[in-house]
Amino acid sequence: MFAIVYKEDRVPMCARLRESGPDAVVTWDSDAKAKAFLESKGSEFLAAYDIVAIGDDTLKEMAGVLGVKEEEIELIPFPS
Repeated sequence: MFAIVYKEDRVPMCARLRESGPDAVVTWDSDAKAKAFLESKGSEFLAAYDIVAIGDDTLKEMAGVLGVKEEEIELIPFPS
């Protein structure tokens, strides 16, 4: 699984699923699909975002950036 994070502050792409609580982190099932998504948005997106594999370290990093506990992060596949 892969997520896309903003290069500048490492905030992941998220989707608002509910009115309260953290937004869900959007995921792709392959690096190629995540890259294709960025390419479809244009060169500015390719320049501004990184694709990261989801693992313990990246979940910990995302939780810190989002200000939540790791177990509070919900991952949703794109397209959902």
